[in-house]
Formats: sequence, structure tokens, C-alpha cells
Amino acid sequence: MTTTQTRPRRLSDRAHRVLFQLALHPDGEWVDLASIYTGLGLNSHQVRSAVTELRNAGMAERRYRYLSNESGRRSKRTDFRLTNDTPSEASA
Repeated sequence: MTTTQTRPRRLSDRAHRVLFQLALHPDGEWVDLASIYTGLGLNSHQVRSAVTELRNAGMAERRYRYLSNESGRRSKRTDFRLTNDTPSEASA
């Protein structure tokens, strides 16, 4: 009988950079997308794909919030943070 081992998917370099940027905000602080890509010197599309990798790996979560400007127009802002239940290697 053969057993197959599943290797965890490796994260890209951009996903690691976004992970470290999110780690700079402790205690589950929500960070907006603009702050992430400005801090890393990337564009929004590059950060979005990296955050998607982190979310698929269960390492980050997102929320939407709606903001209104002076004229009353509403826009949607996406925030991200690290999940609190990230498994550690010490407990494995």
C-alpha cells in the first residue's frame, strides 16, 4: 500500500513580504491594502495576489468596510490581518 504525503504549498516572495508587513501590526490590527502596498513599494495587484496566497494558506483574513466621502458617496475599503489561529511549529 502506498501512501502519498502532501507537502505544504510554498509561498511566493511577495506573499512573504506581505506576511512580514502584516506582522508589523500586532494584536490582530486590521491593515488597509493601500498601507500594505505603499509600505512595500508594490502596486495593488501584486499585493492582492500575495494576500490571496496568504488567505488560501489560512494565514490572513479580510474584511470589507464602507466609507463615505464629503459628498456622501460610499466606497468599499478592504482590510487584512493575520489570523489568530495560525499553527506554530512548536505545537506540531
